[in-house]
Amino acid sequence: MPLSTPFGDNATSQCEIVDQHLLANLQSDALPASDLAETIATALSHPVGFPDLADASVPGDTILFAYGKEVTDVEDVARGVVRYAEQAKLTDRQFQFLLPAEVLAPVVESLKQVVAPLGDSAEVIVHQPHDQKANSFLTSTQENRAIILNRHLCDADVVVPVGVACSEGGFNAFGAFSSLYPTYSDIDSKKRWNSPLFVTRPQRRKRRIAEIEEIRQLLGIAVNCLLLPARGGGYSSAVYGEASQAEALSSKQLAEHWQPPLSSLAGAVIALVTGGQLGQSWENAAKALANVENLVRPGGAIILATEIRQRPGLAMAQMAESLEFTDFETLMRKSRSEDAAIALQFAKTLSQCKVYFRSALSEDILDQLDLIPVESDEECRKICEHYQDVVIVHDAQNMSLRLAESGLPS
Repeated sequence: MPLSTPFGDNATSQCEIVDQHLLANLQSDALPASDLAETIATALSHPVGFPDLADASVPGDTILFAYGKEVTDVEDVARGVVRYAEQAKLTDRQFQFLLPAEVLAPVVESLKQVVAPLGDSAEVIVHQPHDQKANSFLTSTQENRAIILNRHLCDADVVVPVGVACSEGGFNAFGAFSSLYPTYSDIDSKKRWNSPLFVTRPQRRKRRIAEIEEIRQLLGIAVNCLLLPARGGGYSSAVYGEASQAEALSSKQLAEHWQPPLSSLAGAVIALVTGGQLGQSWENAAKALANVENLVRPGGAIILATEIRQRPGLAMAQMAESLEFTDFETLMRKSRSEDAAIALQFAKTLSQCKVYFRSALSEDILDQLDLIPVESDEECRKICEHYQDVVIVHDAQNMSLRLAESGLPS
């Protein structure tokens, strides 16, 4: 049967797969919100287990919205905040919108226009991890590590983190407040957290989650705003309110819409990375691999469909020079490259199965990474025909898959 499967920024595959070879075609039923700004405004007006901002603050307070680096639609989120602030008549509060250092200049300028209706009471701030004056020493952790954070984050009367809900244990996922730290820390802290062992080692992961929770408590942050991913990219809904209740509700919605069971392992898994241009990243590709690698039977393959245009980073280049996964893992223990965890995930998956890669990159670049290029729907069809039983996973960077017979997450 011909299957039309969207992936990448705006691409569609028309791969023909014989009916008896298609084990499952997995996709979420969470559709994008028709008006994300209104969705945000509604969530702020109806918090879960917490007073709304009008009652949780007083005139003169500074309310800071801190965006996680994974949030792509910063403008519509801000439109929702502005809409809520106008409806609640919060003109006597100061609103700050804190953005990660990696944000592009056009996005910053666009956001300034969005919050302009709030006048002088609104400010857009871009984090500067290298600037000592832009950051403050908060305290030291129980492990005697200095906590240095953006000074606006430390000084605000009310902090509302804005992140994307993700399943527990997912690649590079460290709890509901991982949108804050180390995103808004100093450069030395960010480098320390670049170690891939915090991603791959359970004990290191627990330490990182515990440190983030410690920082949340020290900052006195009581609320959270979590966006739920939507099929094909964007966001389907938003949950705002008391931190633990917002996390519990978002986890329930993720289980309903993003954790489908699979009856058996497959010879080939087609993993589609979606989410527009910003979604076509090596990190999302690594998330997709982590989500589907345990669904492939021994000797099988993953076909990763993306429109990645960015060249791989330093750690990925080092991966290509290592002959064995164990050798590369040893090398990465001391690495502080930004893509170290990404490279280690690719290396882990490659040690288990073949990875076919569909992207906008040249064949030479993919060959150097031991990724097998896929250039057409016909090539994809032939690969599926060879492996016979196929599972298609839409929005693979967001899916948390499990085998029905075991009930265990993948």
